[in-house]
Amino acid sequence: MNLTEKLQREEKEIATLWQRIISMSIDDLLISFLVVIAFYDKFMNVKTYEEALLLTDSLFFYIFLAYTLYHWIFIALYGKTLGKILMKIEIIDIETFDKPNFYRSFIRSIVRNFDEMFFYLGMVYAIFDPFNRAIHDIIGKCVAVKSN
Repeated sequence: MNLTEKLQREEKEIATLWQRIISMSIDDLLISFLVVIAFYDKFMNVKTYEEALLLTDSLFFYIFLAYTLYHWIFIALYGKTLGKILMKIEIIDIETFDKPNFYRSFIRSIVRNFDEMFFYLGMVYAIFDPFNRAIHDIIGKCVAVKSN
């Protein structure tokens, strides 16, 4: 049975690209806000754009870790992040049709972070995929669907 037949049998509808884009934007803004709060004293000392770039470069590990943990934990525990909850979508495993397990959620989160670092090029694939899956969804064996 192919994915289309499974989705029809389970009465699941694919999330739209706009839902996904808005959801990602909400999550990115939220995590960025939390990083700024966590390193507030450092950000308050920034005077120029160049200093801001140097600071974010020096905080790369912490930023990467924050994004990874946020997506990994929320997707593994709930199948949703806060952005996805607001946009009424969820991530499901294409084999079990349940939220992805911790391993798949972790893989998806790591690949998603690398996708972000390269200007969301992995998301461009979602434009051409019949299930609106980005590269991180395909590698994590997941699909974004509308939630009830």
